[in-house]
Formats: sequence, structure tokens, C-alpha cells
Amino acid sequence: MKAWLLPLIIGGAAVLVGAAFSWVPSFWWDEAATISAADRSVAALFELHTLRDAVHGLHNLLLHWWFSLVGISEFTARIPGAVALGVGAAAVTATGQILAGRRVALAAGILFMITPRVTWAATEARSYAFAIAGVAVLTLLLVAATTTGRARWWVPYALLVTVSTVMFVYSATVLLAHAVTVLVHKRDRVRFVVAAVVGLASAGPFVVLAASQVHQVSWIPPLDVTVVRTILVDQWFPQAPWAAALCGVIVAVGAVVAVRRGVTPGDRMLLWVAVPGFTVPMAVLLVGSLVSRNMYLDRYLSFTVPAMALLVGWALARIATRWWTMVVLFVALIVAVSPAYVAQRQPFGKAGGMDYSAVADRLIEVSEAGDCVAFEPDVSWAPTSPRAVMDARPDAVDGLDDVGLGLSAVERTNLWSSDASPTELAERASTRCEVLWVIADRDRDTAWRLWHPNNVWWRFEPYRFTDTDTYRELAAADFEITGREPIHRSQLIRWEPAQTLVPTQTQ
Repeated sequence: MKAWLLPLIIGGAAVLVGAAFSWVPSFWWDEAATISAADRSVAALFELHTLRDAVHGLHNLLLHWWFSLVGISEFTARIPGAVALGVGAAAVTATGQILAGRRVALAAGILFMITPRVTWAATEARSYAFAIAGVAVLTLLLVAATTTGRARWWVPYALLVTVSTVMFVYSATVLLAHAVTVLVHKRDRVRFVVAAVVGLASAGPFVVLAASQVHQVSWIPPLDVTVVRTILVDQWFPQAPWAAALCGVIVAVGAVVAVRRGVTPGDRMLLWVAVPGFTVPMAVLLVGSLVSRNMYLDRYLSFTVPAMALLVGWALARIATRWWTMVVLFVALIVAVSPAYVAQRQPFGKAGGMDYSAVADRLIEVSEAGDCVAFEPDVSWAPTSPRAVMDARPDAVDGLDDVGLGLSAVERTNLWSSDASPTELAERASTRCEVLWVIADRDRDTAWRLWHPNNVWWRFEPYRFTDTDTYRELAAADFEITGREPIHRSQLIRWEPAQTLVPTQTQ
């Protein structure tokens, strides 16, 4: 088999695994933020990211061009991430093959492909999949440069340092891990330093801009004891604790087997690539979170998956000396991760059971061209109003009269549009609307809360649409509700002007 064929096969399989059913889960507000930014002119996009969310700017620019070709849908928004993860899987496989042979390469590549953090990233229209792929390829370039001694590999390495840092700024911490690898390897130290410095210097203006927007992560709660679960489970194995435990056992047993049988120079190099590859970035972010504000979230360390996959893949290959034992171990891993994979691909599988796509689909089904639409801004559990539905799925309001719009996101230089006041909404509706659709939070009589892995509680407070100013103002403007439909977290409410019956006069 040609050396390039195995990485190609694993990479292609990873694209299929990641893309499969990625269109099923509803969009949620993080993805709505991506689409809100990407679905505007390049000039407006740059203006937005100079003020906020610069850390996702490059990703949003790429999606801007992509959407201009294919349009916006759950599939088109997520398939670029699945493709990026295919590149990451191929890079991990190639790295394992160079250092420790095909068995390790196969094990690491498959493990990368099925890791819940990777399959999650394939359904998330954010920059995490690209960050994972960037670090995987960056690590492959490091290994190619240090094992061959050829200077030409450091040129793309420096370029990718810049791109990876601009794609996701925290991924720059992997350079410290690579510094450890090069220091131990005792080769190409000067070339590494030059490439790293050039790459970081090129990304310098972006890093300064991102640092000026650090207030955007001020919502992250301080570190507490939950960080232990974050590190051991949620960082790589969200919703799959048994997979995390099984990988821990594989690493422990594999290490014992390797000590007894001895390790090759390639094994040592792989370990000095893999172990610093996830421990150093984790340590940097943890220490930074202790001495300053917390910047450690499970998904922020997604880019360490390639290093973890290399370590566990190496250990698994050391245990599974026969092909059937490797098959048994992978069947066990697949069984352990399958609940997470299935949960990620449910219609309401996103954080908090977001239903933006379901609302958009239903609005398209029941509305007619010329109908009016508005969004009730009062939501206890979300940082935005239900208007984010329109940001995520602009096709939902095509042909409708948005009488509830305050200022558009572009006018505000913001990720989100604003809602008009209830009084202004009622005034517009009274002169422009025969049918008005209002999207609001779902009615609930009792409060409940949902714990999110970000270590925050989402609070679903008691709510009744009939207690809102929007309801009162529309009722005062002689509108009445003619239909209501709950849709998971939200509801769709149909209004029409009250009909005054005029008796027919007889001659």
C-alpha cells in the first residue's frame, strides 16, 4: 500500500462520519452568530470583527464566500467543518505512520474520527473543526521537518502558524508544546524558532485585536471543582464518559506493555509529540485562568484532540498485537461513543435543546407571502431574543414583512438585530398586517434549570406570552390571537385584526 493511501482513506471516512446527519440538529445561537456575520458584505463583516468576535473572523469570511456559492442551510453551514476534520484525520494518520508505523496510524486515525469532540465539531458551524484540523496539519509538518531534516517543511509550518492562530487564537499555545518536542529531539531548534517567530509575528496584529476583545469571554464562570470533569470527560468525550474511561485504561495498559517490551525511537518521538501536544495547552489555559479571568472551556481545547488521538492510538496498537484484538477494542470504543454520536444528531441535540431550525421550518410552512412577522424579545434563558431564528435561517422570513425589526445587525455593527418596542410594533402592524406571526418563548408555569458543560445554569423562568407588553399592545391595537403552536422551546403565535361584523341592510 502506498504511504499516502491510508491517510486518504481515513480522511475520507472521517468526512463521511462527520457529515452524516449533521443537517438534522437545529441551529442554535452560536451558529446564528456565525451566519449573522457571514451573511453580510465583506466590508460589513470586517467592520463587525474589528469591534467584536474577531476570534471567529477568518472562519466567518470563509463561510461568507461559501454561502455566496451554495446558500445557507444546516448542511451547507456544517459541511465545511466535516471536510476540515477529514483533513485533520488524514494528518493524524500520516503523523502516526511516519513515527510508529501503519498500525499506530490506523488506530490513531480511527480514534480521531470517532472521538465525540470531533463528531460534535462536525455539527457545529463554528471555527473549532478548522482549529482541530490546523493543529493536526501543523503537527504533521513539525514531524516531517524534524524527521527528514529538510528545511523546506518549515516554510509551510510558519504559514500555518499564522493561519491557525488567526483561525482560533488559543491554538497558538501548541507552539509551546512543539517547543518541548524540538527541545527533546535536539534537532532543527533554530529553524523551529525562526518559523514560529515568523508565524506569530505575522499573526501579531490579529492577536492584539483579539486581546482587546477579551471582555467577550467575561461571562465564563470562575474555575471550580467541575474543571476535573471537564478535563477528564467533557474536553474530548462530551456525553461519553465510558469512552473516556476506556481510553484511560487503554493508555495505562499500553504504557505498561511498552515498558516491558521496550520502545523504539519512533515511539519516543511520538510520545514527545503527543503528550506535550495536549498537556501544555491545557496547562497554559488553566494557569491563565487561575491568575486572571477564566478562559478554559471544554470546546476551547478542541484543538488538542489530535495529540490525544496519537497517544491513545499508540497505546491501543501496543495492546492489540493481533488484528482481531484491535477490532474488539474499536468495537468497544464505538459502542462507548455511540450514545454521544446519536445525541449530537437529534433535531434538538444542541445545547439547551435549541429549536431555531424547527421554528424556521414551521414558519415557512404556515406563512404566506405578504404576512407580517415579529419576535417577542423577552427570553429568560438566552442571551438574544428569538430574532436569532432569522439570523440563523434568513430564508424563514423571505417574502414576509418584518414589522418587529428595530435596527438590523449591520446597522448596529453587531451580531444581532434589535427588536422594535411593543408600541412601535403595534403601530406598524395596525397599518401593514392582515396576518402577523409572532415567535416567542414557550409558556411555562414553573421554573426549571438546565446545567450546561460551560459550568453555567440555563434558567427557564415562568413565562406567559399573555403577560407581555407585546401581547397587551397588539390586543389594544385590535388584534386577536387566531392560532398558537408550541415548538419545543419556542412558540409560534398567529394574530389577525379583530373582525367587526356589519349587519347587511335590507331594502
